[in-house]
Amino acid sequence: MVVSSDSSNFVTASMLVISPGNPIYSIFGHSAIRMQCPSKKLDYCFTFEMESGLEGYLKFFGGQAKARFVAVPTKEYLTEYQREKRGVKQFTLNLTPHEKQELWRQLDNDMLAGAHRKFNLIQNNCASTSMLMIESVLWEEEIDFLKLPVQMTYLNGNLLRYYSRKSPWGQFIFMTLFGSEADVFWNQEYRMSPELLPEILNHAQIKSLQSGKSRPLLIGQTVILPGKESVSKSTLTPIFVFTLLLVFVVLVTIGERLWHRKRLPKVTDYALFILQSIAGIFLLYVTLVTGLFGIHWNWYLILFNPIPLILWLCCRKRNGYAKVYLWYACILMAFIVSMPLVTTQSDTSHLLIAATFAIRCFNSIIKTKNK
Repeated sequence: MVVSSDSSNFVTASMLVISPGNPIYSIFGHSAIRMQCPSKKLDYCFTFEMESGLEGYLKFFGGQAKARFVAVPTKEYLTEYQREKRGVKQFTLNLTPHEKQELWRQLDNDMLAGAHRKFNLIQNNCASTSMLMIESVLWEEEIDFLKLPVQMTYLNGNLLRYYSRKSPWGQFIFMTLFGSEADVFWNQEYRMSPELLPEILNHAQIKSLQSGKSRPLLIGQTVILPGKESVSKSTLTPIFVFTLLLVFVVLVTIGERLWHRKRLPKVTDYALFILQSIAGIFLLYVTLVTGLFGIHWNWYLILFNPIPLILWLCCRKRNGYAKVYLWYACILMAFIVSMPLVTTQSDTSHLLIAATFAIRCFNSIIKTKNK
């Protein structure tokens, strides 16, 4: 049967929502826009993708990652998620024939333009860009999100913590990098994730700016692929690992004080110092140089920064160098006390790390005074 181009069935536009996966880049899930034209036998998923390969990852951490929409035949697109046993749900959009054709045209143009949109996992991602693309084709209309999930009222830091709760190490990494953006409140489109999209879409309406009349954003939904929990759980969470590290450091310090053990404490101090320096240089670069997540300050620069390394290289042979330990220990203690009060970026794992550093700093002060 031939369907005319002005028929509501000529083109179908849908939002696909994919459940989270195990790799760190997929713990938030994924979303894509599916465009179908049955009479032309066309069926594509437009997925927002970053440049792939090693070069893509290097650009990501350099703050230079670009992304675009890529059209993939739907059957091929779903194969990967079927293999990973990840669920896929389809939400059919209630757009006019013109809006659906315009959406397809803009998606094609975005793909042909090459990777040109700045990408990051937190803000410019698959969910936010897909939703903004759909909103861009509405003429004298807007999407009215009538009932948002309660999580959408959280500050960014708590919202990110909720989204990444199933992957403790992913949460630890993202909270480390998030910086002062944790304490602000972005526009709602930038705060969406695939996990909350079903609830958001089901309550949303398309509202006319002239007449005020509304229609539901969705006209149907279906499960394309049934899925199961694909994010593997590990007992070696950051809290568990850094608690063990803290206990180990306490025991090492007690052994050094009571039984004058020297070799293990020295190796421990070197290891902590090297790891702190590497983390500090990387975090300073990501925050101040690349602006990876659109930020220019990170509270964890107090904990991880290259200043201790610089002071050690320049001043370790000078008299009074031991004062550095005292100052840094006091800063760490202030950090532990104040962080939970001043920012939603604060978490238990990083406070455990700070306590570990503080114990060895105080020990170094006592050791120097006893010489």
